[in-house]
Amino acid sequence: MKIKKFKFDLDCKVSIYVPSTYNVKEEVDNTEQVRRVIKELSLLFGGATASNAVGGWVTESGDTIIEHVTIVYSFCTSEQLNTKFDKVYEIAERIKKEMEQEAVTLEINGQVKFV
Repeated sequence: MKIKKFKFDLDCKVSIYVPSTYNVKEEVDNTEQVRRVIKELSLLFGGATASNAVGGWVTESGDTIIEHVTIVYSFCTSEQLNTKFDKVYEIAERIKKEMEQEAVTLEINGQVKFV
């Protein structure tokens, strides 16, 4: 059996983890933020997907927070990532400020930056 070789045009993945807490540990509905991030990443890269997850992290004061997060991600080309990375970073910064977080996770090709 011969396996076809494919060229994958969208070789990069950009993910923003949208928290479900406000001011570090107050639970909130993050639907508005998730929808906005889906729209913004779609406009940048042609589409976006949201996936629910549960995660935990340790606050600056030492408390462990376990919360539901929504991971919003898009696939894109290396060129798109290079030209639009600043906008993606701005989206993550805005989510951090709006939701009063210590950090928001930004994942690029499996590597993580805490914004």
